[in-house]
Amino acid sequence: MTLTAIEHPIKMYIRRDLGITVEQFGKLAGIPQSTLATWIKRDRRVEKLPIDFYSALSTVRKQKIEIVYGELLEWQQRYDRYKQESLQAIAEEQPLFSLAAEEGRTIYRCYRTRQIENQLLEPARRLRKAIDQLNAQSFIQVMIEIYGTVAEPMPTWIAKSFNKSELKEIGQAFYNELLMKG
Repeated sequence: MTLTAIEHPIKMYIRRDLGITVEQFGKLAGIPQSTLATWIKRDRRVEKLPIDFYSALSTVRKQKIEIVYGELLEWQQRYDRYKQESLQAIAEEQPLFSLAAEEGRTIYRCYRTRQIENQLLEPARRLRKAIDQLNAQSFIQVMIEIYGTVAEPMPTWIAKSFNKSELKEIGQAFYNELLMKG
């Protein structure tokens, strides 16, 4: 299944419907580009944007504010659908939880074979903290240490940059198997 990429509704509306860049819109509307970037980065929903934003859009678009708002809501629905379909596609392609659980068992066996399981306790504590805080950088640092101790290569799917829900999923599965079952 190939999904047509849909970005945040603000970007899609300004680029596709207005035919200008976000930066150009910011200048025309008198809205700092940093404000627009923050809304997009924080994935702010259309319904939660200030009325001044809709007013500026309607002025630039030369349309009534209710029409602009309706068009933005359509982009929000498309964006929500795209995100949901993307998550489903990822889940069908690669069961991250299963992969991470198996990897946790494998690494535990490496430690057990070398009779150094006790060396997992401190890194595992820091791993738990990184997972709880959804801190990807700390998570990867601890994983490098865990793999480095037994001189095993860390799989690229663990080392890649991932979002917070993936960190929670991968981290929890790996941690559970590493400490609970082995």
